[in-house]
Amino acid sequence: MATQTLAQAALLIQNDLVKGVAMDIISINPIFSFMPFTGYEGQGIIVNRELTLGNADELAVGGTITTTMKGASTFTRQTFLATKIIGDAEMDGLVQAQSVSAGVDQTALEISLKAKKVGRLFQQGMATGTGTSPQMNSLHSMCDSGQYTTAASTQVLSFLLLDELLDLVKAKDGEVDWIQMPARTLRALKVLYRGLGGTMPTQVLKMPDGTSRVMYMYEDIPVFKNEYLAVTETANGAALTGGVKTSVWAGCWDDGSQKVGLCGIHPASVPGGIMVHPIGYKETKDEEIWRIKQYANIALFNRKGLARLTSLTN
Repeated sequence: MATQTLAQAALLIQNDLVKGVAMDIISINPIFSFMPFTGYEGQGIIVNRELTLGNADELAVGGTITTTMKGASTFTRQTFLATKIIGDAEMDGLVQAQSVSAGVDQTALEISLKAKKVGRLFQQGMATGTGTSPQMNSLHSMCDSGQYTTAASTQVLSFLLLDELLDLVKAKDGEVDWIQMPARTLRALKVLYRGLGGTMPTQVLKMPDGTSRVMYMYEDIPVFKNEYLAVTETANGAALTGGVKTSVWAGCWDDGSQKVGLCGIHPASVPGGIMVHPIGYKETKDEEIWRIKQYANIALFNRKGLARLTSLTN
């Protein structure tokens, strides 16, 4: 008599099914976990910035005060508004009923994955948005032209260039909270450190979710890998596509004063700007709809709170 085959045995034996879904769509961007968010009342946040200082001059004893000492200060205004990221999760009634009977809430899973997509779109927008509605503000769209390092058609990463970048961040009296760069540029920074005969300095940072993460450092400033940053820029960051270059960014977080740095913004009535809203059943189909949306954006309250090193090919 022939022995039993694996094919026949498979008809009687069930495979072990792991519950849940292994998250396999991943882009590394730990800096997003540290970004502060602030709620606002009304339609947005209006920031008045210094444009010019009022005139003043030196004066000798008995001297005459002239018009060069009388000019008033001037200001410029910028408004930051939220934008909308939205998607619908739809679930057939029979599919949901069968999944629940098997111990799986298919609707909850679909909503959570749709929320993940919304979060990924926010992070992508933060890196490459045009700043023109409905797209988000981004590092690219908000960085002031005076906050770029010395122009160059092409260049490779160096300690000198990084120092020039850090010198441009002045909003917190020169304190820099973070540096971020694409993965390929972080690899180039490691090469620079190894060229000194050592390894790149690291520090264990406590993540907002309570976990710990080993972060690379430069001048005791965390260096974050951000895989959403463009690596197809043209010279001097003129465009995010059409080239083979990238940028390194440095800046500081806003401290809650809405005067010094970068933060996320959202309407105060919506925590984090995130909502999950039940739409109900389709009239002509046995399908329930849930709407997942985020009303949010990023704001840079001080142009000296962000700086950019461009034209990097490594």
